[in-house]
Amino acid sequence: PVQAVLLAESMRGGVARGFRALGGASLTFSALLLSLALGLSIATPGAVTLRILQILGGTFLVWLAVDAFRSGHEIDETSAPRRSLPPIARGSLAILLNPGAWLFLGAVASPLFTEASRSAGRAGALLAAMALIAGLAIGDGIIVLLGGIGLRRARRSVIVWTGHILAATLAALGIWLVVQGVTRS
Repeated sequence: PVQAVLLAESMRGGVARGFRALGGASLTFSALLLSLALGLSIATPGAVTLRILQILGGTFLVWLAVDAFRSGHEIDETSAPRRSLPPIARGSLAILLNPGAWLFLGAVASPLFTEASRSAGRAGALLAAMALIAGLAIGDGIIVLLGGIGLRRARRSVIVWTGHILAATLAALGIWLVVQGVTRS
């Protein structure tokens, strides 16, 4: 979901808008990773918390899809303010409301930081966090460049169809998350 948001934002408003969304996602996830590497751990998300995250995250993705369909996949060449969430907030919420991000923190990052801390102390855990942050920034930066430079230069029909596919993907992911959150026992 995060990469779909980044691609959609960069297609809509170019590289600058895409990198603003990436900034929100990266700052949010970096803060979570660094906090975890420093030993701040509230608790492993329980079943109820994950269900709530699925429902809220799914609703957010459906809202983004509806917003994308309403925009008509227009490319925003101006910096005029819109009556919508700014890209940095969209990126941040794509992390905060993504159950996959929280599962990654609990199931992958936490054991990784524990092992790094055992081997090289707190500095090792922070180094592991910085390596994850750098890897994510590179991968997500490529997604932004793909949307902001590559896809924006395509024919109008390619842009519209790509926008429709991204919006439908966001809607499908959102609906799936909501259904999972509501029906999971």
